[in-house]
Amino acid sequence: MKTLSLFEAFGIELEYMIVDCDTLRPRPIAESILLDEDGNTTQEISLGTIDVSNELATHVLEFKTAVPTSDLEKLERDFHDAITEMNERLAPFNAKLAPGGIHPFMDPSVEGKTWSEGDRTIYDAYDRIFGCSSHGWFNLQSCHINLPFANEEEFARLHAAIILILPYLPALSASSPIIEGEYRGFLDTRIDVYKNNQIKVPEIAGNIIPEPIFSFKDYQTEILQKTYKAIAPYDPDGILQHEWLNSRGAIARFDRNAIEIRLLDTQENPTQDIGICSLIIALLESLCALDIETLKDFATRYTPKERKEQLMAIARDGYEADLLLRDLAELFGLKSNETSVGELWAKIVDALKNHPRVAKRTEALGYILQEGSLAERILARVGKTPTQEQLKDTVEHLSNCLANTEAFTN
Repeated sequence: MKTLSLFEAFGIELEYMIVDCDTLRPRPIAESILLDEDGNTTQEISLGTIDVSNELATHVLEFKTAVPTSDLEKLERDFHDAITEMNERLAPFNAKLAPGGIHPFMDPSVEGKTWSEGDRTIYDAYDRIFGCSSHGWFNLQSCHINLPFANEEEFARLHAAIILILPYLPALSASSPIIEGEYRGFLDTRIDVYKNNQIKVPEIAGNIIPEPIFSFKDYQTEILQKTYKAIAPYDPDGILQHEWLNSRGAIARFDRNAIEIRLLDTQENPTQDIGICSLIIALLESLCALDIETLKDFATRYTPKERKEQLMAIARDGYEADLLLRDLAELFGLKSNETSVGELWAKIVDALKNHPRVAKRTEALGYILQEGSLAERILARVGKTPTQEQLKDTVEHLSNCLANTEAFTN
């Protein structure tokens, strides 16, 4: 495959739940849906340009670009077509797809089921070490962006820029305010449970925001090798000691020369997901155009721990969160009295409004900025003490938004 340079093409992954059409509870039937031409269960099928594969939990399906693409408008249509076809396959089972970062009333200890077909070596190793019956394993749906780099210099630019923006992303993408039927203070509850799912070996996720590392060698020694060493006592056969073990909010994938951003909750439909992805890509492009030493200076200005504190504040309060860091604020010219994350995003969008990627997405982005993140719209609809019927109605509404490419309204 051709080596891609910065922003030449992208890989995007979207995860969705399978839910029952009547109860709206999770339906762990991926093994009955992912079938090859002979009708045998397989771990991945192709629906046009979109591949659909299994995840750890068998009520979750991952939709992803079969190959990197530069045409995000076509990708949006391709995702919609694949979702439509998958819903047709699910219909005989009285099931359908639903979006969102977390199922709002799933009980993972009872309803979480793992893949039983094929090689379970990796799944069994994770379960043996961490016990995979919690929300942090079974009840997460996210959007991933894979961004290519052609060489070490491009990696350094991209990694530095990603470190700068990661803490601020949940303000746009939070879609998981309810867990086990409750609001627990977070707009992005997925990040809250995600950060603890491998706490037994804290080196795996670190501070979620990666360390400011700008060379291949340092990434291997300071992140990957330390992670492998930390898990080795629990993984004597080295089953998990691969670069995908790293669970930070963005991880280097040297096997495909890309950095994968993993912090985003899944939105109500691909139009909203790709709107957010387009803004993120445009923002990264603008940052990567800076002088490399300036970029490194900003990336090292705060520690990963300080950046994690900003991330968790935004996971709780979204646009209303205070700016604890002033890196992007300085780069985008915020005044000293502009102190909220919402003011920062408004300034960023205004600065990038003529960027081709952003100009094409004004409707989707405008809706998110004006009406609030999907999490805020869900809370506006059901309140902070929702009933079971309200939550069922919410999952139904989300599912309809996905099927019909409609924005979620409160």
